[in-house]
Amino acid sequence: MAIVARLLLGAGLCLSTAQGQERPPTPVIVAEVIQQPLAEDASYVGRVQPRRSSLGAAEAEGLVVRRFTDGGQTVRAGDLLFQLANDPLQASLQEALADFELRRSNQRRSAELLATDAVSAQDVRDDEYELARAHAKHDGLRAQVAHLAVRAPFAGHVIQTFTEVGQWVPRGGDIARIIATDTVRVYVNVPEHHVSRLELGAAAAVDIDALGGEPIAGRIVAVLAEGYAESRTFPVVVEADNPGGRIRSNMSARVHFQIPQNQEAVLVHKDALVSGPMGQIVYLAIDGKAISRPVQTGLAHQGFVAVDGEIAPGDLAVARQRATDGRPGRAHHPQAPVTYHAHRRLRHPSPRQRRRRRALCRTLRPDFALSHPRATDP
Repeated sequence: MAIVARLLLGAGLCLSTAQGQERPPTPVIVAEVIQQPLAEDASYVGRVQPRRSSLGAAEAEGLVVRRFTDGGQTVRAGDLLFQLANDPLQASLQEALADFELRRSNQRRSAELLATDAVSAQDVRDDEYELARAHAKHDGLRAQVAHLAVRAPFAGHVIQTFTEVGQWVPRGGDIARIIATDTVRVYVNVPEHHVSRLELGAAAAVDIDALGGEPIAGRIVAVLAEGYAESRTFPVVVEADNPGGRIRSNMSARVHFQIPQNQEAVLVHKDALVSGPMGQIVYLAIDGKAISRPVQTGLAHQGFVAVDGEIAPGDLAVARQRATDGRPGRAHHPQAPVTYHAHRRLRHPSPRQRRRRRALCRTLRPDFALSHPRATDP
């Protein structure tokens, strides 16, 4: 049985056999062996948290007289949440204002009398001190009265309120919990053998199962120095933008890291690996022959697998993936001419399959057509 092999430039091998009549060609993919620094793909499940979360408190005690927002609503920075009232505090403010006006009048009068030597310089200094004390007291009370209006510290969502109209709120008492989710953070626990290889600012992909779609680009913003002794893991914080607000607090997220390795590795396409009796094998297209190379596999990275064996960067590895309607052939002996067999259902191809094969073979360049000696079809 005569064997004819044609090498597609940058695409694959197209081989056909003839016995009485020509068998339609069977296309095969060829992938170049590459060498580059390897990064291990590692993913861990974490929990989404808002970048900012605040438990709003009252800066002045008072009675809640009006409520402007409720749990679940969106607020802007400075929006009014609750209005408190404190009549004794208001009265103290009026008293402080009257005292301030009196002290200012006395200070001015003392300054005029000092010009005529009617009072001593010490009397003038005493009046200036009393004026400054009254001014400070007035400003403090005015600030407390302003704090009776409880406002949102930043733009976000009101998650929960802790008071109601008619309740007395002490100073420092909880008012409302507000979170901002324009930027979210995912907290994941990473094993100790990986955490030392992570760097601040490195990219990470965040996958939210509840939302589906493409992973969200994130970045590592913190690697905590203390971990958990029981699990030997360390918290890592990944930050991601959330402009649409679809990511919500406490959602489950899977974070994908690229863990860099120390040395470069030889990589072959994952479809080039063939399982043999002695382990994994890669077939190389060398001088029109399929030469087998036993390999030891390592880490996988973006569709490639690290291998260790008699393979060099730049070699062409025959992939097992099907290019069109056919399947790749099988070399039965490491040094034998390339022998390929069509799939059983393709012995009687449809008109559409025959047209595609003819179109494929017409695209071949003549200078890449190689003839091979006769081989026996098992």
